[in-house]
Amino acid sequence: MSFFRSIVVAGLAVGSLFACAAPSEDDADDPTTEAAEDELVATFDRTGRIDLAKTTRVLLIGNSDHLGELPLFSATTKARRYTQLYPNDQIVLFVTKDAKRDVARTGSTLVTNEPFGSGVRLADLQTLSATKLVKALDRFPRIASLEFFGHSSPFGALLEVDTEDRVLSASVPGNAAILADNFARDTNPFVTLNGCNGGAGVAQELSALWKVPVSAALTGSNFQELMSDGRWYFNDDGYSPAGTTKARANTASFGPGLTPTCSAGACVRMKPQDSPYRGVWSREDTGFQYGLGFYKFFCNFEGDAACTRGMAESLYGFPSTRPIDRRSSDADVKEVLADFFCNGNGDASWFDECKRNLFAAASSNAPFSPMRWANDYSHECSFTGCDQKLRCDYAGGAPQKKSCVWVSKSCRADQRAQDCRPKNTKKQTTTTELRRYLQGHAMLRGN
Repeated sequence: MSFFRSIVVAGLAVGSLFACAAPSEDDADDPTTEAAEDELVATFDRTGRIDLAKTTRVLLIGNSDHLGELPLFSATTKARRYTQLYPNDQIVLFVTKDAKRDVARTGSTLVTNEPFGSGVRLADLQTLSATKLVKALDRFPRIASLEFFGHSSPFGALLEVDTEDRVLSASVPGNAAILADNFARDTNPFVTLNGCNGGAGVAQELSALWKVPVSAALTGSNFQELMSDGRWYFNDDGYSPAGTTKARANTASFGPGLTPTCSAGACVRMKPQDSPYRGVWSREDTGFQYGLGFYKFFCNFEGDAACTRGMAESLYGFPSTRPIDRRSSDADVKEVLADFFCNGNGDASWFDECKRNLFAAASSNAPFSPMRWANDYSHECSFTGCDQKLRCDYAGGAPQKKSCVWVSKSCRADQRAQDCRPKNTKKQTTTTELRRYLQGHAMLRGN
């Protein structure tokens, strides 16, 4: 999935919503200028200002062509959780121009001054390149979390602009490494890539580069919406039980007395599909062959404790069937973990069965995967990599679309992909991940 088109910036600071900035002082007083149309900055505290010194949570929303408001609303649903969890933190969103009309629905207000200082102007972000994005992010010295929402590929987040500098990964742009010094290590920082196939290599590489836990999908991602039965389902026909309708307000994720309306961007989240990926990068005859139905964390650096705490911190912000934080009981955290690993379905019994089997396997070490389709071909992964490798055809040094497929690591170049698809008889990845989340929660709770 490709990532951004014309990027504009929206920043949300805890407490309320912010707004748009002009590219120069000459234009700042004229809301009808082209810049005012193209660059967008919003705050959640109505101040209209970004404080670069504050601890900051960055949400990057990708190109919304053909996706409507869904990427934006996935980010703002999570932003609302962060306002509860971290009332002293600043939340900053980079938003695409084509999502501008929907930003106001979330409560955003315009920022009219340049927030980034010399060298990074809001006008620079009108056609955002990866290099410019990193320069802008480098102005925040205390990043607590960095999260992508939108189109991505196995090879990086694609910034959809009219330049060659359009891929964001560990190797490009060349300045990506500078952000390693920008993460606030006392906040248990983490990165999430909410898109397609970022776990094929990008997540592991960024984790090694920035020394933070990074989660990503090992299949395609889709959007889920909160429904009238209080559960989340993919927003495609047939994926919710008969008789359920879209919720009008979120009465589940934020706790008593906090019921933001869904039309204001409070009822959408992203999750990986529970089947192997078939799409623009996969071979048409085989698809990707393997998949994993949840965002998998990779911690490609020394320091198990930092990995474990960062994972738990990320779970607290996951929009779910109830809000949790570091004070929550294990029972409540397990309810959210069941929602994190298992997907609801048109068959109302599927989720409950997945939940029972998940915790039974965690207790007995029995093989388990939440994949509904191709369950025997679930990825088997550690926190540094997986037992499968991605094989693609290359031309001119570039991977070719419709050519990629997962194969076993031992697969030779002369072997057919179909002959390198052993079943996964271990299936320990999901329960290992679950135990790590629970361990992290115990660490943050203080016991």
